[in-house]
Amino acid sequence: MAMVEIEEIEHRWIESNRLISLLVLLEYEYPEIMERIQPTQISTESVAEMLSFALDFGSRHWAEKAVTWIESGFPIDISICDKLLKISASKIDSQNLRHRSLKQAKRWQRAIAI
Repeated sequence: MAMVEIEEIEHRWIESNRLISLLVLLEYEYPEIMERIQPTQISTESVAEMLSFALDFGSRHWAEKAVTWIESGFPIDISICDKLLKISASKIDSQNLRHRSLKQAKRWQRAIAI
């Protein structure tokens, strides 16, 4: 399956202004995608909102992709940390996703000395 081109993602985002249109960015590698979206109308803030949205999205595929981005260095905040902790406590999510989420939440908490 071919990945959706950045220009197409940008077009969908401009038309809809809905975070769901940005989820496909998670198919790309972080941080390379951040360089590729610089000349577009997709802001860093929108990407952060999309990642947070992905953690709550019904399809756990997007939560898995979001956690992979976080593991690759995507900066998180207290809100995203809370979502990671929520995933880690969820019996609905896979054990792998729960463990990865907990590890990233704890790493962030240690970094800011909570």
